[in-house]
Amino acid sequence: MPAHIDIVAGGNPGDFTTVRHIRVAGTEREIGQALANAARDAHGAAAGPRRAPDRAVQRARRTWFAANHPILHERMQGVGTAFGVDPTDDAWDLAWLGTYELPAGCSTVFYPGVGVKDGHNLLARNFDFPTLSYSEIIGRAAGSAERPLSSAPWVVECHPDNGYSSITVGIMDVLGAMDGVNSAGLAVSLMADNESATPEPSIVAQVGLSEQQIIRYLLDTCATVDEAKQALLLAKQYYFFVPCHFLVADRSGRSFVWEYSPGHNREFIVEPSPDRPTVCTNHLLHRWPDGATLPDDPKLDGTAALTYHRYRTLSAAVDPGPLVDRDDIRDHFAAVRFTAPVPMARTFWHAVYDLDDSSLAVSFYLGDEDGVSRYTEPRRFALSG
Repeated sequence: MPAHIDIVAGGNPGDFTTVRHIRVAGTEREIGQALANAARDAHGAAAGPRRAPDRAVQRARRTWFAANHPILHERMQGVGTAFGVDPTDDAWDLAWLGTYELPAGCSTVFYPGVGVKDGHNLLARNFDFPTLSYSEIIGRAAGSAERPLSSAPWVVECHPDNGYSSITVGIMDVLGAMDGVNSAGLAVSLMADNESATPEPSIVAQVGLSEQQIIRYLLDTCATVDEAKQALLLAKQYYFFVPCHFLVADRSGRSFVWEYSPGHNREFIVEPSPDRPTVCTNHLLHRWPDGATLPDDPKLDGTAALTYHRYRTLSAAVDPGPLVDRDDIRDHFAAVRFTAPVPMARTFWHAVYDLDDSSLAVSFYLGDEDGVSRYTEPRRFALSG
């Protein structure tokens, strides 16, 4: 089935963002080829193919993917076809379709169905990100044609011939994602850990799964939180730019947060009390098991700013509390958005994933007008539709 691509938000003069939606079905190899063609059509040579900096590492990466993530390995074959390169050639890294991955601040809550008026299990998140280009983020002047990194989100809908279908939202890597849900009712969201001191980003690809690849790995291979725990415990993981933690939930109403120690040498599974909402922002929950002891936020500094304040605000809204509906959830997250006049950061989308019907309702940031941030009305995407 040919891929269907359309612009679902922005893209007009004066809009900061252009949001593309792609729906693709077929074999995993066909899906990889379609995503590569779409990324190249949208972003030109920046999408790839990308030279591998170390052939030995790239050979080990391909071997690891073949053994541990065969779905991505098959999609890489399709990427090679789209770009006209041999996928077995160690000169090419075909596991990444985009320009850069960068840290993202965020706020996320999983609402078990027992606390929601219609009984559905819902994962809601604000995706917060700098409004700058890559050059500006690393302290250089932006090039004349350089776009802000957050200006081109993708909604990617995959329907493989075998395995789980999924809907994801992300930026920079069309093969990866920042959050999503699959047809089994598993939802996953990442948030940067900006609390740990002295991070050690790899900057170049390593063997195993990077931040956005972890989202796709879980959605492609897991149906339940128990399966996701095992998959994460078994997988080799690293980070390009910043350590992240991940909120994982399923339609049974269970959830957990996957975290690493500051040295990335220990792994933690943080689970909420039964039937209680799970709140996660940009600090490590295993370090702060009692939210009442959180310190004050030191300053407003980037999208990880106010992580403790946002956590306290969301926790107060959901725990304890009455049954909530989607309007309540929208209000919860509106209270912790980054909007004008906050400098150099915005909440680029607010998403609510319905785990019971494997759907997404998402509104996107369009830009600022007269000192007010503009957002789209929520747009619904459903795997059954």
